[in-house]
Formats: sequence, structure tokens, C-alpha cells
Amino acid sequence: MNRLLHNNIVRAALAVAALVAVNATGSCLFFRIDLTQEKRYTLAPITRQLMNGLDQPLQATLYLSGELNPGFARLAKSAVETIDELGVYAGRGIRTTVVDVPNLTKAEGDSLTALLDEWGMAGVPVFETTEDGRKTRSTVYPYVLIEYADRQVMVNLLQNLPGLSGDENLNRSVENLEYCLTDGIRRVSDGSHPRIAFIEGHGEAEEIDVVEAADALAHHFTVERGAIGTDAAILDPYSVIIIAKPSRRFSESDKYIIDQYVMRGGKVLWMVDAVTMTLDSLRSSASTIGLLADFNIDDMLFRYGFRINPEVIEDAQCAMVPISVAQPGQQPRIVPMPWRFSPLLQGNGLSPITRNVNAVRADFASYIDTVGIDLDLRRTVLLRSSAYTKADATPVYATLADIHRSPVREEFNRSHLPVAVMAEGTFQSIFANRRKPREVTGAAKQLDRSRPTQMIVVADGDIIRNDVRFRNAAEPRIVPLGYDEMSKQTFGNKDFIVNAVQYMADDAGWMSLRNRNFSLRLLDRRAIAEGTARWKAAATALPLAVLTALGLAFVFIRRRRYGKHASRIE
Repeated sequence: MNRLLHNNIVRAALAVAALVAVNATGSCLFFRIDLTQEKRYTLAPITRQLMNGLDQPLQATLYLSGELNPGFARLAKSAVETIDELGVYAGRGIRTTVVDVPNLTKAEGDSLTALLDEWGMAGVPVFETTEDGRKTRSTVYPYVLIEYADRQVMVNLLQNLPGLSGDENLNRSVENLEYCLTDGIRRVSDGSHPRIAFIEGHGEAEEIDVVEAADALAHHFTVERGAIGTDAAILDPYSVIIIAKPSRRFSESDKYIIDQYVMRGGKVLWMVDAVTMTLDSLRSSASTIGLLADFNIDDMLFRYGFRINPEVIEDAQCAMVPISVAQPGQQPRIVPMPWRFSPLLQGNGLSPITRNVNAVRADFASYIDTVGIDLDLRRTVLLRSSAYTKADATPVYATLADIHRSPVREEFNRSHLPVAVMAEGTFQSIFANRRKPREVTGAAKQLDRSRPTQMIVVADGDIIRNDVRFRNAAEPRIVPLGYDEMSKQTFGNKDFIVNAVQYMADDAGWMSLRNRNFSLRLLDRRAIAEGTARWKAAATALPLAVLTALGLAFVFIRRRRYGKHASRIE
């Protein structure tokens, strides 16, 4: 008996010593093991480097709380886990606060509403149907306020794309958590912003017409506007330049300065119309005509590997416009009708620029051909038309009467015409073996081949243009970029512009985080609905049965093991 007790004490002491040794070793060594198939809990090296470089503590305030449905509860849990994971690598840690929004006082709720209004955000309504058929409505706040030093930024965690189920949108939101949070952290921790510029001097869209895009870009960049001038190096300080809907010809000196900017590694976002047509002309007339636009840049784009075809796309997948269908003498009756000259362009799901971005609305868009087979370029189609597309050659006639005519299937025989294309690599200069224009000043060395760089060409200038109501009034009303007043939804124009500029200005590779992909493992709702009682009974009885079996096995093993010792002692 004494020897048995002594052996048990020795074993217990050895076990305690082993646990102490493991804990002591674990406190000295840092490691984390991610057993998920998609490595969803493994942060990218660039993210860890960002967090290691923080010299002050971060404060993260999460407003996604309360009685959430399973999808939003998963998003909230994943957000907290991601923030905790970021905090592990943060130099000074992250203090996380989860606000219990449903239990806020009226004053606290008003304060939250004012804070969200300041950031242009609001509560998201969620409509659900319960098991007994009742329809419920609740409001969630999928936002995180990140504070660092004396700066703060509100981050939207929800990716909400029309046409996708709630589960798919929430899964995309979980995929995008690391990018959303690190983007917010970079914005508050880095006081400096790269400079970008909207080019003027060629009849480009006015400042008020691109104010929505400029404001969105201002969260990430220092946004400037101006004409090029004559200095050959005037564009060098800018990470990206934007040429938005020009309407006049480019001079040779401007072309030279832009070309040499590209040769030195500069990046350009072109948004150019190949045919001059606008919806504004249809507001004063029942028809309009589109003619070939000549901005003196076709040869330049051709050398870079692009050709914008002077044709206008008609697409069966298109936006709506308000049309009066009342007979003469009757009360006006406005109904939305499909306008095939406003295609809804689909993004490339494999590109971080267009991944998880809603359809992009265009107006009188053309399409792009890539040219040149010996160019050291990798080209990617970012936006394209639908499977049922028609291309009208110039001159193009568009009348409101076209709305009432049903599309003829045989005429819409083009598919997936590229409207936005990105090229990455080294470009050839259009001024190779040519002298620089006489007007250009400065001693910058002329290059015939570019450094590795990027360029995006969009065959529609209206993609970046927001509508303006009461333009000539003292306080004109700006319509949000991409917002469709007919369908009450916001298309992805703003996201596309911001992502495109961010991608080109991103030398560190942050945009690659947008390509993370988590498999969506959904429950079979039909099986759940049909077998609810069976599953509930199994969920209740099975644990009890397992516990009972384990208890009986424990008693049996104990009696068998210690019963022999008791008989020997006797």
C-alpha cells in the first residue's frame, strides 16, 4: 500500500514538473499554429511588419454587437479574433472595446449616430424571417473605430454586393477583414500621404464632376489638380496621375511630359471617350448623335499596347432611366426603363482591384483591343460587358424611342467586350528616336523604355463622373458617385476608382490582401427545416448518452483496477 502511494506521488510530481517546464518554455518561445485549410488566422508578412513598427498603442472600438444573427455574429467574432491577432504583433498592443449598442442610452445612441454621420456611415437594416414565418427588422453597425495618437478612422467591415446572398456577402466580409483593418491602421499611423494629381488643360471633367471620387481618394492620398505646363519633370512627385474625360486635343509637349513620366516609372489612370456622346444632350432633345473623338493620344496609347475602338456599346445588362409613359393630356407617370447605352460592367473576380466590387455603371462606353505581341507587358481585363452586347460604329444615333424597342437577340452577338484594361511591365516611348518638343524645358534625360510600371485604360470617361443637381445654384447637390436613383442602389464606380489608384500606388503589395479566399461552408437550410425536431432530439440525447457511457466506463475500469489491490491487501 505504501509503495503504491509512493509511486502515485512520484508520477504526480513528474507530471507537475513536466507542465511547469512546458509553460516556462512556452513563455520564452513565441509560436502560433494555424490548422485551418485557408490559413485564415495567419497574417501576411507585410501585416506583421506594419504592426511591429507601431510605437504607440492602438485603440479599436467595435460597434458590431447585440443580438446578432449567426452570420453577423460570425463576422463580429472574426473581427475580434483578427484584431487580437494584430495585437499579438503590435509593438504596443491593441486595446479592444466592444460597445453594447442595443443597450446604449438615448444620449449615447445620439452620439454614435452623430459620429457615424461624420464618417458618412449609418446603421445597416437587416430583414429576416424566423422559423415561425414572422418577419423581423433589426439594425447592425458593422464598424470599427481605430484610434492612434491623435488620429482616428472609421472602418466599414461589411461587403454588401447586390445579387449575392447574405451568407456570401458576410463570407466576403470575413475574407476582407485583414485588408480593411490594416488599411485603417495605415491611415491613422502614417501621417504622410502619397501625392496624386488630376490633370487639367484638355477639357477634363470639372472638379465638381469628380468631387466624390476626389473625396474618397483623399482618405488615402494628397489629391491635387493642375495643368501640365512645360517642365519635363513636373509630374515626377506624383505616384499616380488621373486623366478623366478629356474633351480637347493634347499638345505634343503635354504628350512628351506624360510619356517621360511613364518612362521614369510613373503610373496613369486614363478614362477616355472614343465617341463624344452624353446623357445631358438627351435631356433637351429626344435624340443625340455620337461622333469620333480625336484627342491626339491614339498613337500614344497604341504604343503602350491599347486601342480604344470608336464604337459605342449597347448591353442587355444595363441601368435604368426615368421615362414618362403617360398619354398626351394625362397626368405624368414616370417609370424606369432599361437604357442599353448605360451598360453595367462586370469586374474581374481574380484581380484585387475589382474583387468584391459591385457592377460598375458606364455611359456610352467603347471597348479596348490590346495590340502588340512583342511588348514586355502583362495585361489584365478589369471590366467587361455582359454576354449579350452590341457595338455600334460611328456615327452613332441614340434616341429615347430605342427604349421602347425590344432588343433583337441576333444583333447582340458580342460577348464580354473589355472596357477597362490594366497593363504592367515596361512600356516603349512614343518619342523614341525623336527630339523633345521645343516648348519643353528642363534637363531630364529622355528615356526610350520605361522602368517597370503600371497603367490602366478605361474606354469611358463617365465612370468617374458624379451627377450634379442644380449646378448653377449657390449650393449645388452632389449625387453620390455610382448611385442609381431608379434602383436605389450604389454601383461600384467609386470602389473601382479608389482600388485602381491604390493598386498602382501600392509598391508594398497591400492590395494582395484583397485576394484572400475562404471557402463558404453553408448548412443545408432545407435539411435543417425538415429535420429540426430530429436534430434537436439528437443534440439533447447524444451528449447525455456519451456522458453516461463515459461514467459507466470510468466506474468499471476503477473497480477492475483497484478491486484486485483491495483483495490483496485483505
